[in-house]
Amino acid sequence: MGWVMKKGELIIIPTDTVYGLCAKLFDEEGLKNIYKLKTRDLQKQIPILVGNIEQAEEIAIISTQAMKIINAFWPGALTIVFKTTKDFYLKTKEETIALRMPNHKLALKLLNEFGPLRATSVNKSNEAPLLDYKSIYENYHNDVKTIYEQNEPQSNVSSTVIDMTSELKVLRVGTITKEELLEAIKSHD
Repeated sequence: MGWVMKKGELIIIPTDTVYGLCAKLFDEEGLKNIYKLKTRDLQKQIPILVGNIEQAEEIAIISTQAMKIINAFWPGALTIVFKTTKDFYLKTKEETIALRMPNHKLALKLLNEFGPLRATSVNKSNEAPLLDYKSIYENYHNDVKTIYEQNEPQSNVSSTVIDMTSELKVLRVGTITKEELLEAIKSHD
């Protein structure tokens, strides 16, 4: 690694689920480039990958219940929607944000090096994510700074998404079920 992501630059990183198209957290130009590449509706937020709990706590308000779920399932295939901290809101005007900590050594190393990254699956909006390095390279190598190759097992199933802005609400079921989430809350009491 050993380089700094410049304003507007995008990278593609492997995770434990699908590859992620990423921009630095507060890089507005990079974020615009993601929307453009994906032809994504500007009203749809781009989630954030974090490399550790401290990064998450700087941008999200994490309840005791949410921390129990984090302790049970992060790093892993679980995306959690939180209310944002005051500082984060002042920078982005976003009241809520979706966070995930991938269970992937290279992804975590990159997230700890570059800081939190805006990340979304590598595909055009409303199309299936591209899952292999070759097709990602063929489609995106001219649009991104670097594509990191997958070097660990990958599930190819998108993460479970839950909303923890108030009570637990499952928005998308992936590999983690609502029953497992409720059990984590109970068992960590």
